[in-house]
Amino acid sequence: MKKLNQKAYAAAFICQALAYPFLIATGLQISWNFQLIALLLMILCLSGTGLVKRYDLMLLLAAIMGILGAINQWLLLPLIVVQLVITLLLRTQKMPSQWMNTVIFGQALLAQVMIIYANLHFFNRTMLLDLVLLYMPALIGLWANHLPKWADLILLLAVGTIGYFQQRMTLIAIAGMLIVTLTISSRRSFKLPAYSYQLSPLILTLLLYLTRLHG
Repeated sequence: MKKLNQKAYAAAFICQALAYPFLIATGLQISWNFQLIALLLMILCLSGTGLVKRYDLMLLLAAIMGILGAINQWLLLPLIVVQLVITLLLRTQKMPSQWMNTVIFGQALLAQVMIIYANLHFFNRTMLLDLVLLYMPALIGLWANHLPKWADLILLLAVGTIGYFQQRMTLIAIAGMLIVTLTISSRRSFKLPAYSYQLSPLILTLLLYLTRLHG
């Protein structure tokens, strides 16, 4: 079961890192340059550290790929270093599942910023807003059992309202966000596998893509 969880976390991390940058930020108009490929290999190596015994070698390989990916894009180097440090902490430190999921969310966000910048050579406020709208519901669902009663629903409605009036989310996307987040909410009596929370931003990304695709 532990191995299954590790594989699920690895797969969810990779999918999160790729979904928004490729489907929405670049609109599938991908520039397959050397740096982008190196960063994608870095992400694969980072996700693989939880699946192998010699994670240090995998982390070293990720560092090499990261340096290659930062060539002529040295602004990415701090993000790459943070990614490596986070991965090392996740591999060596014991964390409660809620904190671990929160840290992985942060790592996935940084990975997406890297991929977008490597492909488009810029990262703007609209993209940042999109990522906030995708990850805030996931965090609310994850930490719902620590929030006052009804606070999670109120926060979700606030996120949906901001997304709607900023013209980043449709009503269908908002409804989907509410359903997904309330389904995985840690406030519910039945407990889902810890990695289930990592699927939330991925599902919301796909939902956002489909609703924008069809207007």
